[in-house]
Amino acid sequence: MRDERHQPATDRREAPQGPRLGLAGRVLLLVVSFVMLAEITIYVPSIAIFRENWLRDRLSAASTAVLLLDATSAQVPDKLIADALEAVQAKTIVLKMQDSRRLLALSDMPPRIDARYDTREAGLLDAICAAFRTLTTQRNRVIAVIGPAPMGGEYIEITLNEAPLRQAMLVYSGNILLLSLIISLIVATLAAVSIHLLVLQPVRRLTSSIISFGAAPEDASRVIRPSGMDHEIGRAEEALADMQRALARELAEKKNLAALGLAVAKVSHDLRNILSSAQLLSDRLSTLSDPLARRLAPKLVGTLDRAIAFCQSTLTYGKAVERAPELRSVALRGLVAEAAEVLNPDGPGRIALRNEVSGDILVQADAEQMFRVFLNLFRNAFEALENAGPQPGRAAEVIVSAAARSGLVVIEVTDTGPGVPKAAQKRLFEPFKASARPGGTGLGLAIAADLVRAHGGAIALMPADPGQGATFRLTLPASATDSEPRRTPVSPAA
Repeated sequence: MRDERHQPATDRREAPQGPRLGLAGRVLLLVVSFVMLAEITIYVPSIAIFRENWLRDRLSAASTAVLLLDATSAQVPDKLIADALEAVQAKTIVLKMQDSRRLLALSDMPPRIDARYDTREAGLLDAICAAFRTLTTQRNRVIAVIGPAPMGGEYIEITLNEAPLRQAMLVYSGNILLLSLIISLIVATLAAVSIHLLVLQPVRRLTSSIISFGAAPEDASRVIRPSGMDHEIGRAEEALADMQRALARELAEKKNLAALGLAVAKVSHDLRNILSSAQLLSDRLSTLSDPLARRLAPKLVGTLDRAIAFCQSTLTYGKAVERAPELRSVALRGLVAEAAEVLNPDGPGRIALRNEVSGDILVQADAEQMFRVFLNLFRNAFEALENAGPQPGRAAEVIVSAAARSGLVVIEVTDTGPGVPKAAQKRLFEPFKASARPGGTGLGLAIAADLVRAHGGAIALMPADPGQGATFRLTLPASATDSEPRRTPVSPAA
């Protein structure tokens, strides 16, 4: 026997599915069900009222017969009695007076009474229970019905077969059912048409737009055009349009970033080779007798070494992960001075950089990576001062200060430039989005933020009043007592 458990999933035949109801069909079925439920709620008391009225009609006819028979002579003809009983559809008619009980009409055989029903004392619940007993009883019962009597009598009682009453109730129930079905179909059809026009068509439009946009999300022409209707679906269309436009922009940016990454990798590969050649030539500068050349040669060699290392790291940037920082105790003042020398190799120039960091402040950091952080911050400040100039009445300068606070070092880099535009502050540390100057890439602050976060620190633009320039605050861990390097893991987002 073949073991079905080891059959591949593709070999198993799925059970055939029956016809599926669409949303309109489900709504139609739901509306019909609700209408029928409402009709049943109405039908239950109405069938009890119908039975009550049918019996009261017979009691009224019996009261008329009592008055008629009482007005005749003592000897009532049998034909008149038979006509009275036939008109009432009763077997007997009994009038109960205060001190007597008079049998006004009698059929050939006194019936055996199966149930009694007093219309004077029955409530709605009793009437409903009695009505359903009549509908569910299959045999023809004989019932006695009691009601108010004419001529000051105590009550009038008639006995009759229940079959005519049950037949009348069945006819009434059938009419109610037919009317309910007609009302249900009319209401359901109107509801289905309304839902189709007001809900299904807009929802199908939303669905079609999602499917079409999903096939080519980079195509901005497939963004849904909102209908402008002031309801939930109209607002959903506007939200979907905003989401699709944002996604199209993001995909376009990601595509451009991928192309840019490939281009940067190619450029870095060739640039590394060029810088390696320049490094060989710069080594010969140290052999010259010119004092200036001998002083600048080590700085030039160090700069080329950094450039070659950075090109090499760019070529291995495919995983979008920076090298894990090698943490050691670093003198912060010297690190700031080294970054300042790269920007002002000949000493203070038109833009001054004031290093107000105390010489005894140490941070636990990777010197090479923190050098890149300060270089990016200083270059941004220098370019802002060169392009827009300092605030009126202030000199063009960049001030670096630091203070140790509870195991942390708080560093502030302040310039006297125009400050960061409000439009650029929201996405200041996102790549390619924060540059506010012509030709800028928007990468400097993004790189600085990634490197600071990799050190377990934080970077933020501090609020500033008009005329105060820009102030960036960095928070880094203070240095430990040892200076041995150690690595710290970084997340892929760093």
